[in-house]
Amino acid sequence: WAAPATSGRTIVTLSSDVTNNNSTANTIADVTGLSWSVGSGTTYHFYCLIDYTSAATTTGSRWSINGPATSQLSYKSTYTLTATTLTTNYASAYDSPSSSNATSLTAANIATIEGILTPSTSGTVVVRFASERSSSAITAKAGSTCEYW
Repeated sequence: WAAPATSGRTIVTLSSDVTNNNSTANTIADVTGLSWSVGSGTTYHFYCLIDYTSAATTTGSRWSINGPATSQLSYKSTYTLTATTLTTNYASAYDSPSSSNATSLTAANIATIEGILTPSTSGTVVVRFASERSSSAITAKAGSTCEYW
């Protein structure tokens, strides 16, 4: 993937690990620190690259975004299933998909979220994630990034 040569690009970098090991399976939560502000009526393109770990290979995940009301929202999320396969979702609503996949690697997992949005109100877009199993950690690693323009 290569971003088009466009001025005005900004990169947000996750400064510390963020863990979701909620006691209720598939509870989506913000990746605190992996967010950016958006203004009403402005169209944004974004690309997020998230390194993550899983407590066990039997613990899946889901990756999405949340934000303010939009007049346009189209994005794709992909993330590790096994060493040679991945989950891919195409979405036009926040917090999609509604369920997690079933497996992950314990390390060297990658999630990407990329798309276009035009907010109808100003606010904040944030990356979100869930663990497929109760009390089994999925951890977004420091150094993960989102680029938007």
